[in-house]
Amino acid sequence: MRDTPAESGERVTSPILYLPLLAAQADTLINPTASAQHLLGKWDASQVASVAIIQNLPTLAGKPKSEIIIEKALAEMISVGEELSRSHPAGTFSSLISSRFQRDLFKQGLALMPRLGLRFLDQEALAARHYLSGGLWNFNFCTEHTQRLNPLKHSFESSSGKTFSLSNQQSRTFRVIHAEPDESIHIQGLAGTGKTHIIGRLVDSLTACRPLVLAFTAVQLQVLMQRIGAGHVRGMTFGELASYVLERDPGFSRPGRRASARYQVTPEDIASRLGFGPVSWLSPARVASTCAKMVATFCASLDQCLAEQHIPKGLTLEALDRAVLVAYAQSLWTQTVTPTDPRHQLPLRGYHRIKLMTLQEVMIGTEFTHVIVDEAHDLSWPLSAFLDRCPQPVITLGDACQRLDGRFYQRAVALRKHEITHSIRAGRQMESVLNPLIDKHPVLQLASLEGNTGVDTKIVYYDKPEVPTGAVTILVESEWGLFEWFQRLANAGASFSLLPGAVNAFRRFILDCIALFRDHTRPTHSALFKYTSWDDLRADISAKNGSFQRIDRMLCKGYSSSEFEAAFLILDQTGTAPLKLGRVMDARNAEIDSVMLAPDLLGQIRPGDRAAASRAFAALYTGGSRARHKLIVPGYLRDWASDMSTTAKAPAT
Repeated sequence: MRDTPAESGERVTSPILYLPLLAAQADTLINPTASAQHLLGKWDASQVASVAIIQNLPTLAGKPKSEIIIEKALAEMISVGEELSRSHPAGTFSSLISSRFQRDLFKQGLALMPRLGLRFLDQEALAARHYLSGGLWNFNFCTEHTQRLNPLKHSFESSSGKTFSLSNQQSRTFRVIHAEPDESIHIQGLAGTGKTHIIGRLVDSLTACRPLVLAFTAVQLQVLMQRIGAGHVRGMTFGELASYVLERDPGFSRPGRRASARYQVTPEDIASRLGFGPVSWLSPARVASTCAKMVATFCASLDQCLAEQHIPKGLTLEALDRAVLVAYAQSLWTQTVTPTDPRHQLPLRGYHRIKLMTLQEVMIGTEFTHVIVDEAHDLSWPLSAFLDRCPQPVITLGDACQRLDGRFYQRAVALRKHEITHSIRAGRQMESVLNPLIDKHPVLQLASLEGNTGVDTKIVYYDKPEVPTGAVTILVESEWGLFEWFQRLANAGASFSLLPGAVNAFRRFILDCIALFRDHTRPTHSALFKYTSWDDLRADISAKNGSFQRIDRMLCKGYSSSEFEAAFLILDQTGTAPLKLGRVMDARNAEIDSVMLAPDLLGQIRPGDRAAASRAFAALYTGGSRARHKLIVPGYLRDWASDMSTTAKAPAT
């Protein structure tokens, strides 16, 4: 009956049957206090027939050609209803159906609708009654209605002769790039607008060129390259690009194990290896930790050298002490990127390599004619500047609303820019959740999202978080929320799994927490490594993280590693459990049928803290925009967004 466009813009064959009923009408029927007889008595035969069909979906699901069977059953029920309305007293058909109405079966049928390819009509389509012809079901209606709703109305032909379709906004962007293929451009596209699909079509049409495709993480790159499916295209992560460019210099030494994310060196060891002494009231270890923060701040800036502006805010020191701290930080930076003593062996992260690349007079080689960047909102300021100075045209596509660390960097002011706001992935219902986050964002000013009228995304609001039923992915803000919900699901005896790739890191995080709390053992997990005692961790985290507070109380009551391991055995390792659990960060490139946003995502923001507000808004927006068919969110989300936006813009206290 229709081709359903995926988020990418590609078409996936999936028959859709449009039931002549409003979603709001179905919602009133599942209310335990509602009278089915009273409601159905006010509806016409087509709407009453739709109720009967939904209730019978559990018996029809799984049968061969179920979509044909269901449509024929709907047509027959409408025919029966129309016949009874002519030959019997008014209300006969609705009384017959209401007498057989079973709310539990109806709710089961509603849950099956997305999988079976059924949708409700909107008010306009229901009022138009094009689904009837001469009082009977119009079997051409679904195809005709699909064509009206389909946003992919513009057809193009690729260099290989295949045709593909784009939406109005996608096609305008595609034509702009093709009109001037040697000019750089930045595309700001909101979630679900088909940015990755555009990249695939661009690569397919640039066959005479040698494009380099970039993505932030290896997982993002792998998914992107699979979607592109072009053998002539080279792909790299941002960190791999830096290594690729730097290693062209014969003087650059490969970092080896120093580049591993698992490779750690304690602040005490750093101070010992580099000869750091105390600075004012800072111990050598604290000096090393402070210098590491200074180097990280330097690496995120466009500054050419380390200076006092990189000293963490709030650290009060005399002028001489500040100068010593800068000298120590410079030593840490130098020995990290160009070590002179093999005994130092300091960790070399991706941001170190990217900053070093931008400081040197190097370019991307002429082996590439174009550079295309997916998820460009993850670009650092130095990497953005590096790409802007490259001779190749650079095409970046990203969504600033998904910048999870709250930092925003603009590419060159004179650069061409284009905006896409029409979502292919999610329905118009998603506007009520995402647009308050866009409109009230404390830093960004972007146009609102426009949902896809050809897609249904059901929004469910909750007052108190409970373990959801059915196939739902629960998204949390941090490892602490992950820990809390892991225990909640385990205690409820739920069958659940963690999002792919998160199991081992999560287990190490929990065991490190317990060891730090009970045995004062220094953690190895990157999120905990800097803490030498549970008291230090509590002082840093407790005031701003409710999930941590609950975990802290649980540990104080005697929660042990053996209890965790027992609960860990319950975890589904196959990934087939209906419930899944993960951080927003773990799901940011996924499309998920049903998503629940946990309350820990709606934290409190201090007055004037726009950076924290930006991070919170980005996490909610990113997590919520993963949903395709159903999104479960706290009922106070809109009020929270308004309050936190006002708080973030207030003077700091």
